[in-house]
Amino acid sequence: MSLTKILAEIPKLSFAERQEMVRRAIEVEDQDLPAEEKTILDQRLAEFRQNPNSGIPAEQLKDQVLRRLKPQ
Repeated sequence: MSLTKILAEIPKLSFAERQEMVRRAIEVEDQDLPAEEKTILDQRLAEFRQNPNSGIPAEQLKDQVLRRLKPQ
């Protein structure tokens, strides 16, 4: 299946299915993550766990990413 077809199917998935897809994608990527990048992510996760209000809601993140990716 091409990337274009996969991306076209994503909106058809339920929220839980999309979460599972993201979790699995992260697991695949995590296997190849260099140690220094994993350290950075672990630090950021620890900081977030200490102050969960420091993050932004997923929907807000999505909006920001889509605005950045939008052709100008």
